[in-house]
Amino acid sequence: MLRKRSQHGKRWLVITVIFGIFTSCATSVPRASLEPEKGPTVTASIPTAKAPEEKNPTEKAPVDKTEQILTSMQTLMQRGDFSKALELFNGLPIDLIATADMQRMKATILAAGGNLPEARTTLQNLLSTDGEKEETLFLLAHVEGLAGNIKEQKQILEKIVSINPKNTQALTTLGDVAYAAKTYKLAEAYYKKVLSIDPNHSEALIGKGKVDRYNKNPKSAEEAFNKVISMNPDWALPLQERARLYRENNFLREALADLDKAKELAPRDYWIALDRGNVLLDLGKKEEALKEYERAISIDGDYFLAYVYSAGIKDELEDYKGAEQAYKRLSELNPDYYFAFEALGVLYMRDKRWAQAKDAFIEAYKRSPNHSTYALLAAIAWYRSGKAQNVKGFLEKVIPLVEPNSLDWYMLRLYYDFSGDTDIATRIGNEKKLDVKARMLYYLAQYYDLKGNINLANKYFMLVRDMNRRNMIEWRLNQWEIEARGLPNLSS
Repeated sequence: MLRKRSQHGKRWLVITVIFGIFTSCATSVPRASLEPEKGPTVTASIPTAKAPEEKNPTEKAPVDKTEQILTSMQTLMQRGDFSKALELFNGLPIDLIATADMQRMKATILAAGGNLPEARTTLQNLLSTDGEKEETLFLLAHVEGLAGNIKEQKQILEKIVSINPKNTQALTTLGDVAYAAKTYKLAEAYYKKVLSIDPNHSEALIGKGKVDRYNKNPKSAEEAFNKVISMNPDWALPLQERARLYRENNFLREALADLDKAKELAPRDYWIALDRGNVLLDLGKKEEALKEYERAISIDGDYFLAYVYSAGIKDELEDYKGAEQAYKRLSELNPDYYFAFEALGVLYMRDKRWAQAKDAFIEAYKRSPNHSTYALLAAIAWYRSGKAQNVKGFLEKVIPLVEPNSLDWYMLRLYYDFSGDTDIATRIGNEKKLDVKARMLYYLAQYYDLKGNINLANKYFMLVRDMNRRNMIEWRLNQWEIEARGLPNLSS
């Protein structure tokens, strides 16, 4: 999760740099450095060159075509239409495109659009002809960061600092890299160095606030975030960071107020939507939280995290069809997240879709082989699907991986041998751990049901019910069995 989040942050920084270059080109003012103003936002308007005074005030000065193109490019970038922005860029005059500023602009558009190899090549070519300027090196560092080449990114940033020890943006980014690597003391040192050069450096203040939050110094963190917010009232990021601080310290109403404002400022920010959903969930407002998670999905439907929450809430609200769709998408986006397969298996068993349940639990077991529960559930679904002849081959591979003579081992042997129930019933009766006992009673009930002994199966399903161990998936499955069989249920 953190890796993906870091990529979002890097992408934002690249776009910030782009707008700095747009400003430079639109006004024809050379930039001494690529350090953005404190608290940049991607919605900032582009300053334009002041038109000369005219004798007739009713006449409008002709708008420069290049400036029009640059303005249109900024709009396209804000919308995320990087290919169109690049197309407009290529329509600029050739002599203008060849300039260093415009080559940096091209590289940043390419990087923001995901074409990192070409962005890197563009910048490396520029370095060979225009010298190792801080602006170009800084962009190249971000391209390497986006590509996940952290070692190369650090080397370039350190080179910038060797050229200019007071390059606050390079120092801040080094702090961000250190923070992402969880080397918090080093990150703090970089942020403090920046703040010794510029006490009002917004990005460094945010970094310091995050380190303070990690170090359990909420008062200092809040002061840092407050300062950035006061200097940048239209910037969503510091509000979001302060909201996280408030949430961690259980000031949920204050966190929600900050996220409400952040949402107004950045309505297309995935992480603000996700954070707002989390706070609403903490406040017990499941339906409102679900709307925020769904909003996050509408912003970025290819990232898995919002699906985790939306699927869980839909499941709890008994929107099983919606939950199934969310879990399916989650399993596609993050195949290593075995809980998605577990949840799908449970929902399939509820509807008696045995073949699908078997497949889902096998996928869960492949990813988490220490959970023999998944193997047992797969075996049950497999037997019920009418393919009993295939179950033994599966269990032959599972049983040797389970601790010998444990209850799980004996239960797996029961499903393999289809005999020995009296012995295991005694072992379950002697089990002291209540969760383990309830789980094994459920599997014993299913065993008897597969054998056709309905009365004995019902007896054990009722015993599981009476134990009331609600923190396990077998509890849900058992409740559905109770309901399907018309047996008396516990009140919820």
